[in-house]
Amino acid sequence: MSEQALHRDSDRAIALYQQGRYAEALRIQLRVLAESERLLGADHIDTIARMSYVAIFLWALGRRAEAFDRQAEAFAASARVLGIDHPDTLAASNNLAMFTSDPQEAARMHEVVLTAKEQALGPDHPDLLPTVINLAASYGGTGRHDQALTISLRALALAESSLGPEHPTTLTIRNNVAVHTSEVHGPVWAVELHQQTLRLRERALGPDHPDTLQSGHNLGVTYREAGRPDRSEAVLTETLHRLEQTLGSQHPATVKCRASLTRTQSL
Repeated sequence: MSEQALHRDSDRAIALYQQGRYAEALRIQLRVLAESERLLGADHIDTIARMSYVAIFLWALGRRAEAFDRQAEAFAASARVLGIDHPDTLAASNNLAMFTSDPQEAARMHEVVLTAKEQALGPDHPDLLPTVINLAASYGGTGRHDQALTISLRALALAESSLGPEHPTTLTIRNNVAVHTSEVHGPVWAVELHQQTLRLRERALGPDHPDTLQSGHNLGVTYREAGRPDRSEAVLTETLHRLEQTLGSQHPATVKCRASLTRTQSL
């Protein structure tokens, strides 16, 4: 396989991932990674990048321990080949922090990466957004929802101006703003935000995309917490059906949605 073919197939895998077709994306990227290691070597920058993509696709499929191990390998290789302050190494570090099970440690790692990126790129560069998203999630995981909401609102303004209101990254941040708003101000305030995000994701990504289904789950849970169990059950039932069809009955997102529906039905 030529280098051109490797790039083509890797790009195809990324496109499939963006469409929510995670298993297909992983299958292709694993083949590309094996060929890249054979043709270019394990320390080639393209091989390292493909290792990170394999980790991301594994994470999306719920194979969390494998994802962490792959990403740790990619981070170590990038630091060794490119240096600890190289943008690609910082991106690998960002992913590794995202895959870390300890939210306190993840937040610390994301803060370090964000500071390094801001020094290298400036405070308003769109390449900061993935790290800000992950830092906000880590803050939320440690109960620091005020901080999570503050940086998410800042990130949303940057994403809307630099990427556009319907870009997948912008929609991810909009979803996070709704989640943190519910924690800080209460679920009643978050219902409309989740409704808006769901509509935007349905239009931009389609009704069966995993991100759209995440919004459906979040809206259903927020309806329940806002005292509207009938609406919660309807939304969660539809979302669960789509998750089972799209990701399978044992995917973590499906299992979580099923538990949420059971809790709503018990009221």
